[in-house]
Amino acid sequence: MQIFQSAIIIFIIFIMGVSFSNAQEKNDKMLIGIITSLDLQKGPFAEWYNEFSNDYQVDNTSLEGLDRLMEGVEVKIVMGTWCHDSKREVPRFYKILSARNIPEAQVEMIALNRKKQSPNAEIYNMAITNTPTFIFYKNGEELNRIVETPVESLEKDLVKILKGQAYRNSKMLE
Repeated sequence: MQIFQSAIIIFIIFIMGVSFSNAQEKNDKMLIGIITSLDLQKGPFAEWYNEFSNDYQVDNTSLEGLDRLMEGVEVKIVMGTWCHDSKREVPRFYKILSARNIPEAQVEMIALNRKKQSPNAEIYNMAITNTPTFIFYKNGEELNRIVETPVESLEKDLVKILKGQAYRNSKMLE
C-alpha cells in the first residue's frame, strides 16, 4: 500500500512538473522584428489576440470620417507579445481598422523583446519607452503617438491625433 501511495505521489509531482514546464514554454515564446496581425492570430498568441479582439466593442460613433482622416497616414506599432498592454491594445486597434475598412497595408508592426530591442534596429531613433506605442505619420512627419494606453479611448485618441487636435499621450500626463 505504501509503495502504491508513493507511486501516486511521484506521478502527481511528475504531472505537475510537466504542466509547469509547458506553461513556461508557452509564456516564453515571443515574436521579434517586423510582424503582421496574422502572426498574432497563430500559435500561442492567438488565444489572447482573439479574446481581446472579440470582446472589444468599437465605438463607431467616434470614428465618423476616419477613412478620410487616414488617407496618406502610416502607422507604426511598436509592441511586445510579452506585454499585457500590447496584448490588450493591439487587437483592439486592428479591430478598429477592420470596422472602418482601413487597409492593414498602412500599418507596420515591430515586436520587441523584453529589453525593448528588435533584431535589425527597426526602432532606432524612435524614442520608444513603453509598449505598445502607436506612431502616426503623414508625409514622413510624425503627427503624434499613443503610448501604452489611450487617454480617453483608442477611437477618440486616434481621431484627435488625425485631426491635429491637442493631444498628450498617457506617459506625458504622468
